[in-house]
Amino acid sequence: MTELRTTHRDTNGLTIREHTLTVEWDRARPGEQLEVFCREFSADDSLPPLLYLQGGPGYGSPRPLEISGWIGEALKHYRVFLLDQRGTGRSTRLDRHSDEELLDAEHLALLRADHIVDDAEDLREALRFEQWDILGQSFGGFCITTYLSRHPNSVRRALFTGGLPGIEAHADEVYRATYGKLAHRHDAFYQAIPFAEERIREICHHLDNSAEILPTGERLSSRRFRTIGIELGRGTGFDNLGYLLEAPFHTVRGVKRLRGDTLADLSARLSFEAAPLYAVVHESIYGGNAPGPTAWSAHRVREEVEGFEENLDPRSAGRFYLTGEHIYPWLFEEDPALHAFRRPADTLAMREWSSLYDGEKIGSSDVVAAAAIYQDDIFVPLELSLSTAQRFRDMRPWVMDTHQHDGLRADGAHIFNTLLDRAQV
Repeated sequence: MTELRTTHRDTNGLTIREHTLTVEWDRARPGEQLEVFCREFSADDSLPPLLYLQGGPGYGSPRPLEISGWIGEALKHYRVFLLDQRGTGRSTRLDRHSDEELLDAEHLALLRADHIVDDAEDLREALRFEQWDILGQSFGGFCITTYLSRHPNSVRRALFTGGLPGIEAHADEVYRATYGKLAHRHDAFYQAIPFAEERIREICHHLDNSAEILPTGERLSSRRFRTIGIELGRGTGFDNLGYLLEAPFHTVRGVKRLRGDTLADLSARLSFEAAPLYAVVHESIYGGNAPGPTAWSAHRVREEVEGFEENLDPRSAGRFYLTGEHIYPWLFEEDPALHAFRRPADTLAMREWSSLYDGEKIGSSDVVAAAAIYQDDIFVPLELSLSTAQRFRDMRPWVMDTHQHDGLRADGAHIFNTLLDRAQV
């Protein structure tokens, strides 16, 4: 039994409504409930609804301080609904400070796209919309693909940005592809920032031989430092990392130490305090695509790809790369924000998942779909996205080499308008 509560206020010509829906944690076993929150922006209530599904997993929906970018453009055509996916934002957020009874594997297994989609469907019905259009960024596009597999008649248009998943690819195949894409991107980074490779090797050797303590109190390891390579998947990533690496050390009376501002910067990049679920359920989003558990896939597969192996010597390795979005089991030991999730994360890694996708339903749906697919995407590989695009009855792909995975954030108005134009009936 769902219950919807709504409040609203008017500001600067917009009506802002806050919808809170009470839903079942597990619809197959009703009895325990959580709250799902969605914020609506409307300039004209006669316009159709657009649901936005955030990337991640594990991040709440945007809290815009000003109406610009893709949201500003969308409000010319839609009422915009920003959904906090379960476990994030105001949708019964889960983190190390939550009720510990909610941090077990049984509850965390209910955070995948199928349950997110069913929450959204309950919200659609409570708001009495016959259909809505959906925009999905990254993992949000994975959720759209699940939506079309479970409730295809509820969606009129589907707009994807960097989020067409490989619907039959085991996690191992996905991570082989992402490591390969990252290696290519990394080589370009080393060419663009000539000092970067030497500095990365220097820092990693230093961390292997010196105790550097982050502001959060734990020792920084070289393997954790290497995870800053996720930044290479963003449009400004080369320069962002270049600034971090240009002058990271103090040398005082012959002793080299990382600077305080460097450690503060690294702490902000490396801690999962703001979004622990990104680490906890990350590999589960690929579960069920093919037989077998994910079994810490990114951790295993890295040893197959030269330059990403965990125990490389930074002084002598021929190739030495940072890692990207990949989640490793030792992160749950090294990051205080993840300590509470260590055992359930292991349980999820060995779980046999059901499939999130139904290729036949996707192919038979009348939905009009348009997808921005980024040529060098290190998060969602081009080849897997194009393979899935072929499964749609009416998919209008837009492959571009001008943006990275964060294209919607970097150039939201242009990307949104182009997708909307492509999806016109």
